[in-house]
Amino acid sequence: MRRGLLWALLAAPTAACGTPNTPIRPPVPDPPLTAIVGAQLWDGTGRAPVPNAVTLIKADRIICAGAAGECPIPKAARVVDAQGQYLIPGLIDSHVHMLFIVNGSASEELAIDLRDLLAQGITTVRDMGTNPAGLLARVRALPAAPRVYAMQLVAGPGFFFNGSNGFRAVRTSRGVVFRQPPAMAMQYMGWTPVMFNRSDDPDSVVHIAQSAGAIGLKLYALLDSVSVRRLTDAGHRAGLQVWGHGWVQPTSVREEASAGMDGLVHAAGLAGELYTVEERDTLVNDGDLQAATAAVATPVSAHDPRVLAALDTMARRGTMFEPTLDATRHSVETFAQRTRRVPSLQQEYVQAAAAFGVEVTREAIKRGVGISAGSDHVAYGPPRERATLFGELRMYVDSLGLTPTAALLAATRDAAQAIGGRPGEQIGTIVAGNYADLVLLAKDPLADIGNLEDVQWVMRGGLILRPGQLRSGIAMR
Repeated sequence: MRRGLLWALLAAPTAACGTPNTPIRPPVPDPPLTAIVGAQLWDGTGRAPVPNAVTLIKADRIICAGAAGECPIPKAARVVDAQGQYLIPGLIDSHVHMLFIVNGSASEELAIDLRDLLAQGITTVRDMGTNPAGLLARVRALPAAPRVYAMQLVAGPGFFFNGSNGFRAVRTSRGVVFRQPPAMAMQYMGWTPVMFNRSDDPDSVVHIAQSAGAIGLKLYALLDSVSVRRLTDAGHRAGLQVWGHGWVQPTSVREEASAGMDGLVHAAGLAGELYTVEERDTLVNDGDLQAATAAVATPVSAHDPRVLAALDTMARRGTMFEPTLDATRHSVETFAQRTRRVPSLQQEYVQAAAAFGVEVTREAIKRGVGISAGSDHVAYGPPRERATLFGELRMYVDSLGLTPTAALLAATRDAAQAIGGRPGEQIGTIVAGNYADLVLLAKDPLADIGNLEDVQWVMRGGLILRPGQLRSGIAMR
């Protein structure tokens, strides 16, 4: 009896405190601290550069950034000497196209291109046309890449069907051509546009986008103004951004902005304002937006009161703008370099769009429209023909007259606003709580925007990577 009572008394505290076999876990060590010291800090918030700054990083987050007195350096911190150099937020390209299916499989250029973007100091990209689920799955498997966010393409029925035969004969000035539905070309590349009928439930489209991992909707083509408004409202109810592919034929840019869309891409899309509602409805049947744009887009028509009214609506409603000027410039140069020059509608279009787009963007800036630096870069084809964020920012300075500071804001703070939501709140500026996405430059980008190309290292989520390592495939600290 005494022995049994003794065992019962010994067991009682154990039962009260829990299972006797629960392992004792050692305390989790604090994440390492990194202090970047001595650089001139441009934090992207709009405040003046801070000389001899200190930026403290813990794990993948910024915990302090400012003058040496503002951010005491803990004794345990690893110190990175950046004396005489320039620290800026990681750059954001808010308009890229990364995923292309080639010969039935994803192009090997995807991983190479993403590493090269990171080597340039681009720590975040937004893919504006893709298969969101497929792209994001591939990116997660890569050892080094920028943050990638994806939009879900949405278009009207005419984008998917030309009729019972699939291909439609169209009479043009150069004879009869047979056109396939545009969605077929996208699907061949591996993209997944979603069809929306005016009678459909827009919340179902939002559900598809969210299930695929998209952060927003990109309304692409053949959507009337009622559909645009319903999709925009549904996207906003779910916390998604909603952007338009310029003139979402037949809906005009002014109608899109009035519907509350968050942003619009491609300056050439403002040419749609030069057509009446009846003419736009006719163009829905014709489907040739390039010819329609080439017919009316000129440096003079960019200042037409109808175009200016659309820009004023964008400014008033807070609708952002990605002009994608460098992509059009590349197209013009590609045609100019051809030894055998045969006139084509495509050439007429890009020449008209280039001159018109620069003038439209000047007017947009003058009227207070927010600009996000999206290049329309693609991870496919000859690299020399691909638009770049550097090229886009160079055009902002050289062709639009922006200061290097204003151009940089378009690729940091303002581009983060374009991405929007929780993702956009954590990037684009060097402030406490944001991701530790930084670029160290050898020369001052505020003196010359071209100095962005002198990258010493890139930090993505607290990890320092050097351009040579990234481009060689050896992505390590």
